[in-house]
Amino acid sequence: MDLLAEEGTFFTNASSPSPVCSPARASLLTGRLPSQHGIHDFLSETGADERNWLADELLLPEILHDSGYFTSLVGKWHLSGSGVPLAGVFDRWLSYDVAVEGWRNQYLHTGRVHLLDDGQPLTIEGSQTAELGRRAIEIIEDRPADQPFFLLFAPTDTHAPFEGHPEVWVERYRRLDFVDIPRGESSPLPPFGAASLLPDDPTEMLAQYYAAVSAQDEWLGEILAMLDTAGDLDNTLVIVTSDHGHMNGHHGLVGKANATLPQNLYDEVVRVPLVMRWPGEIPAGERSDLFVDHMDLFMTVLDAAGVDLDSPTLHRISSPGRSVIPVLRDASVEWRRFRFAEHGNARMVADGRWKMVRRYPPLDPRFGDELYDLETDPRETTNLAEASASAEEYSRLSEILDSYFARFEDPEKSGMRIMEQPPANGREPWTRLAESLSALE
Repeated sequence: MDLLAEEGTFFTNASSPSPVCSPARASLLTGRLPSQHGIHDFLSETGADERNWLADELLLPEILHDSGYFTSLVGKWHLSGSGVPLAGVFDRWLSYDVAVEGWRNQYLHTGRVHLLDDGQPLTIEGSQTAELGRRAIEIIEDRPADQPFFLLFAPTDTHAPFEGHPEVWVERYRRLDFVDIPRGESSPLPPFGAASLLPDDPTEMLAQYYAAVSAQDEWLGEILAMLDTAGDLDNTLVIVTSDHGHMNGHHGLVGKANATLPQNLYDEVVRVPLVMRWPGEIPAGERSDLFVDHMDLFMTVLDAAGVDLDSPTLHRISSPGRSVIPVLRDASVEWRRFRFAEHGNARMVADGRWKMVRRYPPLDPRFGDELYDLETDPRETTNLAEASASAEEYSRLSEILDSYFARFEDPEKSGMRIMEQPPANGREPWTRLAESLSALE
């Protein structure tokens, strides 16, 4: 990853449109907000396809496939109840078989893991990322020679449980002090459960988490080495990112947006790593402070692939995203000055200094809107939403937030009407909150 950053561009202000796995992944593949595609929380994977969540969507690999690309997925899908990718989206795919032992199967970092290889059952033993890495290499090597390729490589190492990672990496990290993790912090938002709280001694958890990152980095290196040997690396756009961020003790919490009840939109869960490498097209050794998100990646990949969507298709997708390639080539090209995120009945807007979180019904009477001055309060500890001195900033960001969502959201799928949306898993933060409020009546 460091090498990619040296040879490409590292984006310091990249963010997730929704800091939970399924909605963020849907935004990457559709180019649309959760309030457009309708997936607002992680999807319960029961092994049955109860609902086709993406029935009305055009997916990135689908568009690329129709444009002559060989498309493939290796790793996590998590956009259907069955866990199985939609037919016709990928030419080759290897993902998790949730029908055998449930959704937890995909987060067993070592041991026996059940997969589906183009729909055929496959059980592996050992490190699942090593197996996924080997399979990704095989798929790229065996692709039709006359087709360009798209690969979505999606390992799950950094997801809980924080155990079972390669001991060669874990042992190294156990010796560290983890000074990059803030200590002694707490959040005014209640934890979703005991698993959302930092352990009294987080050494083993953090060692396992960091080992997970290194294991993924190691296999990313293997894939890049294969492309280099084949002479394909320098004409391949390589993007490394994540569906969302993660708290590893930040604010005293472990997890993402749904680590608290009500949900949080702390910067640690909204912001994501992002590196792009494409010699001759993406500047090398640069750091960019552009506000880039997953919808921009959707448009960027299409731009890099030379895919020009016609006007009806662009209108149908109505993506808030834009390709970053033109502005990386010419700094005078204007770019948005705000970043946005949402998770169900909570939305966020930030401009680099000021950050506002707006909450909508159902509302916990203890927790309302939030406003932070990230310049003086980067840890988001002092809520200025009701401070008279910040009223102008609160009003300004409110108008920007309302205008953005009014422009793009589908009223039928909007987080503003979250209690009317089909349940994603039955334990969404807003569902749990509504149940607890009802019990108090």
